[in-house]
Amino acid sequence: AARNESNFLATSLRYLDEQLLFDLLPRGSCPGDNDAPLDEFPELFTLEQLRSGWVVLHVFAAIYLFILLAIICNDYFLPTVECICEDLHLSKDVAAATFMATATSMPEFFTNTISTLILDSDMGLGTIIGSLMFNTLGVAGLAALAINKPVQLDWWPIARDCVIYIFNTIVLLVLAWGGSISFVESCIMMGFLVLYYLITFNNNKFMPAIRVFIEDRMNCCFSTRYDLTEPPENSAKAQLPLKKDPLSGDGLFVVNFPENTSSMSSTANLTHSKSWNGEDEPEDQRPESVFAYPHSASGFMKFWWIFVLPLKLMLRVIIPHPMRHRKLYPLSFIMCIITIGANAYLIVWMLTAFGVAIHVPTIVMGLTFLAAGSTMPEAVSSLISLRNGENGIGVSNSLGANSLAILLSLGVPWFIKNCINYGSGELQQVGTQGIEYNILILIVSTIALYIILSCSGYRLTKRVGVALFLVYAIFIVLQILIEMNVFFPLVCSS
Repeated sequence: AARNESNFLATSLRYLDEQLLFDLLPRGSCPGDNDAPLDEFPELFTLEQLRSGWVVLHVFAAIYLFILLAIICNDYFLPTVECICEDLHLSKDVAAATFMATATSMPEFFTNTISTLILDSDMGLGTIIGSLMFNTLGVAGLAALAINKPVQLDWWPIARDCVIYIFNTIVLLVLAWGGSISFVESCIMMGFLVLYYLITFNNNKFMPAIRVFIEDRMNCCFSTRYDLTEPPENSAKAQLPLKKDPLSGDGLFVVNFPENTSSMSSTANLTHSKSWNGEDEPEDQRPESVFAYPHSASGFMKFWWIFVLPLKLMLRVIIPHPMRHRKLYPLSFIMCIITIGANAYLIVWMLTAFGVAIHVPTIVMGLTFLAAGSTMPEAVSSLISLRNGENGIGVSNSLGANSLAILLSLGVPWFIKNCINYGSGELQQVGTQGIEYNILILIVSTIALYIILSCSGYRLTKRVGVALFLVYAIFIVLQILIEMNVFFPLVCSS
């Protein structure tokens, strides 16, 4: 009797593990499908060892790699991109939407490239979708909660980048609606990628006319700085508390906000522009030494210094620092790309093992942990730029990175895969049949971002941060429910 009871218990547990739990796998996935991607990586531990507790080492390694990713992008990659912008004499708005956005999109690009070309897995796609959501709502919400006082944003970069991003998202929705991407469709995405750079680099040619039409003729929106000598008498701009900037020789007007609001004045803009273009920067801007121990810091900061010291020493050897070796920044740029690519491979490896060990589908891992980790460069750089008074870069960089995530991080790997399979006629499969609904959620989330910011007068406050994170939580739960077959159940064959 005891033996029969034991057999019944074992059979019941096996049924729960293989049927009820795996019924929650993504649409189009069945029991056993989730373990396949792990076969593409070196085997450090068997599946039984991972599920018996050794997966903790993978979790620790993934966290350490996320920290390494943030250090690479913010200490090496972004300063290298800044050197490129200085030599090309680019403005901050254009640089934020192009080179900076491209730089911070590299983790998603390499993750999806590895998943598409090597693993033939869904994790890269899930990472892109999850990072798009986090970039849209999470980055702005995190910045709003972390700033010390309200920050006034300019409506034009937000509106411009939201419109471009929604357009690119609609393009992705139309092309991916059938569940596959053909060679012609991937070429269309490459064409829109070139068009994005052309529009962004020519931003200053059409921006003044659009701003004048919306602000003066339609009496909509307002700005923190204007390039008009005098606002029209009956316009909404004329009702704002304007004053002439004494440092501007071309009649630049700025808005006087209350003292409790942090506005981006033209004086600060002018100062930062000079620094960005390298006109007023000190000749020797060497970063702090890696071996500078923080004697007066708190206990946690001392522990953190020791914790990240091996990473900083490794990067010190591998990548020439652009601030120490200014002429070697092209080499620094190439080494950053290689290092980020290797780091992305390791992150995918660690999190794939973690997902397989706890029966989490790879697409869900990509929507949550991997997406948040890969968007750390955008979050950190946006927060730093906002605290430094560069209000136009913070949100614009994340929205620009979203457009590049679609056209670059998704489009380029799909284009390469279709070129490889061109002779066979095989199409690049999107991977998840719920992607149409997830893309629709991305469009709605972008509209929600603009509505929240416009209702707040384009000011980042603590309340705005809470609202953005609340909407983000709602949308990410909807995405996971779609991927977990809650809305679209699939019956797997036994």
